[in-house]
Amino acid sequence: MRSIGAIVTALVLVFGCADRGRDLSRLPALSGEFAIEDCSSLFPARGWQFVHSIDFTMDNGYGTTVLGVTTLESARIRCALLSVEGFTLFEALFDRDTGLAILRAVPPFDTAEFAEGLIADIRTIFLPPPGDMHPGLTQDGKRICRFTTAENRISDIIIADEKCPQIQTYSPDGLLQRLVSGRDCRRSQAGFIPRYLELHSYGRSGYTLKMNLLRTDRIP
Repeated sequence: MRSIGAIVTALVLVFGCADRGRDLSRLPALSGEFAIEDCSSLFPARGWQFVHSIDFTMDNGYGTTVLGVTTLESARIRCALLSVEGFTLFEALFDRDTGLAILRAVPPFDTAEFAEGLIADIRTIFLPPPGDMHPGLTQDGKRICRFTTAENRISDIIIADEKCPQIQTYSPDGLLQRLVSGRDCRRSQAGFIPRYLELHSYGRSGYTLKMNLLRTDRIP
């Protein structure tokens, strides 16, 4: 079993370099439109807590396992990372009005780079993308909801019938930054959520998160 110190070092390396996109894939052009009410309905509902077992692997081959707890409140997100021994490594609260507050962090978890990278991953997975939405079709006929912010940051939700939607986020210059795909998506009281998902982040130190859903609980 890997030590807490090794987990801390690896996680800081992972999230500290998460925001540097590389030219693996460029923003696809849209060739048409399709009718859809709102892709935001594909994301989990508020008022629920999700517990995942998270296996992460860096591009250099290092890997370990942690537990992730994500709580979606009406206007806030609470998140925590725990070691397999149950030690809380990081806990934070993200409020859409006031921003990020770190509630607990084992040094060097109290760096801005780590917190920003972690929150960016969580928002990509659990929240509808920011910006104006435009439904479109790619050259090969895939249906996409494209969200574009004022800063020209783009998020694509690719929709496939009877499959989990895929999420791709791009930098303002059109380079792929994050790719999220899932399996075994089911509608429930908590919303449309995958039992298993993978997040690939492309950067100077790229990494992959493999997340298995362990529990879903209603919160007040």
